[in-house]
Amino acid sequence: MKHSISSTAAAATTILYLAVFSDAQSSFSGCSVNSYYSGFNPNANSETLRSNLADLLSDTHRAVVPNTNVDDPGVGDTWAALIDLDQGSFPAQVKLFFSQEDVNGVPFGGSRGWVKEQLFPITRGVGLDGPDVTDLHNLRPISYLSNLVREDKYFGECGVLTKADTCVEPAEGAADGSCTCNRIYTPPPEVRGDVARALMYMDVRYDGRDENTLDLRLTDCPFQHDRDMAYLSQMLTWHLEDPVDDAERARNDRLCETWQGNRNPFIDFEELPAAIWGSPLPLPAIGERQIYEACESIPTQAPTTFPNQCERLDPGDIYIWLLNSVSADVVGLFAFEDLDSDFKLYMTTNPWNQTGFVNQGGTISLEMPGAGIDGGTAFGYGDDNLQFSDDWETESGKFELSPEGQPVFLYCLDNFENPKPLLAFMYGNSTFVAPNATFALGETVRPKNLGEMGVIQLATGFSNAVFSDDVDGFAGGALKASIRNANNWDYANTGRFAVPAGATALYATVSIFGIVALVTTWLL
Repeated sequence: MKHSISSTAAAATTILYLAVFSDAQSSFSGCSVNSYYSGFNPNANSETLRSNLADLLSDTHRAVVPNTNVDDPGVGDTWAALIDLDQGSFPAQVKLFFSQEDVNGVPFGGSRGWVKEQLFPITRGVGLDGPDVTDLHNLRPISYLSNLVREDKYFGECGVLTKADTCVEPAEGAADGSCTCNRIYTPPPEVRGDVARALMYMDVRYDGRDENTLDLRLTDCPFQHDRDMAYLSQMLTWHLEDPVDDAERARNDRLCETWQGNRNPFIDFEELPAAIWGSPLPLPAIGERQIYEACESIPTQAPTTFPNQCERLDPGDIYIWLLNSVSADVVGLFAFEDLDSDFKLYMTTNPWNQTGFVNQGGTISLEMPGAGIDGGTAFGYGDDNLQFSDDWETESGKFELSPEGQPVFLYCLDNFENPKPLLAFMYGNSTFVAPNATFALGETVRPKNLGEMGVIQLATGFSNAVFSDDVDGFAGGALKASIRNANNWDYANTGRFAVPAGATALYATVSIFGIVALVTTWLL
């Protein structure tokens, strides 16, 4: 159902919209389909097609639209572009992509307005400083709730290549036919082809040639989490099931003519996906497996060995919810994903420096016991009332938490024994700095792969902290967003937070808040 507004409200909002949108537009020639693809041969072989398209899309990317106009937000930036490109029923409205609702174009940003969705997410390879981060072919307006729910999940079918019992249908904040699972997001049927064609564009447009960009990849085998988006076969299927419509063609026209200067060729030539990628792989049955069988050994596009769990985990799949750094060190952890029996988790106070850790602190590790750990399990270090507290082993140095504050990293090792950061937990006076040979206490470089999901930045000046919000359950993004909000924590310097006996066993796979509700403060 679309929102409606009174004629008076519509007029008032339109005036505000016109004020925001004025002087926002450019004009680019050669954007008609015939002119833009003059000399282009859509019948070339797949390698030539990809190469020629990459050259064309890069050469005609004539304007990099600012993310936000800091002097006058909503003028000549991506906010203004989306208000123009994704208009609702009134000129002053935008049509939200996942919910298919019309909302006022102003205000925008934050929990009180709509936000921008990067279909190919930053945590999957889109940078922060290159043209990819504001590429309008990849941006859509969505609600704040949809942003929390979708996170950076892969696009795919509900319950397929993921745990079916984690799925919620419809996805919160989205239209009927949508679904969200622990690692998969299914958009409503009417925009699935749009998603597919946007991801295909990003795969071809960004091959690392532009400064501050990576070679992005749409794939069925997302083993390189810092640049891979999935699932290619599902996108090929959605491209056929939800073909291009007039609204998508009109958006492509206006985006080229008015804002960016280039087109999405997968909208203009619907046969291109099959010509470049071929036919989709058969989709596994619901609950059958969490990886395509064909991905188990791919010598050219992926590691030749079966990917270990580290490569399948994403930043934010394990969070810290409790930390005491005064008297005795205690860290409470929460797993959002199942952790296999052979998975080893590392926790370190060493600072990160671009590609690895600098040996200035200490590192401990926990190999998952028995049959592993179920998603939704609370466990930890340093307190006998936290599960597996006594099972940690020293890897190097001396693991000590400073009352002054310092970064605490969770990480794992990929198949090539390279460290992959999963979380940077910043408490006390810890801060991110530029790369250096050595770091002062509390300093570290921010790992590029972490994105928003992999960083918890608490209020400064406190030695001990515990998450204290009342978000229940562990599926979806609401709990993660709440944990990342520094206002949802209790802090102390003269007291430490203690977990009562049996708390984590009682609530291990039910509710992190059930544990938090029993946490007490002991005065020192």
